[in-house]
Amino acid sequence: MHNEMTPLERLAVTRSQLAQALRDPVWLLLLRRWMKEKPPAR
Repeated sequence: MHNEMTPLERLAVTRSQLAQALRDPVWLLLLRRWMKEKPPAR
């Protein structure tokens, strides 16, 4: 038995990941990135 995915399976995973990414609004992604880069408050 092999663990490699077929091209069709890889396409399905990629499309699923893209759909998940598109569910998050752009402003939320930018906010997360800003919060991650922001230095900790004292």
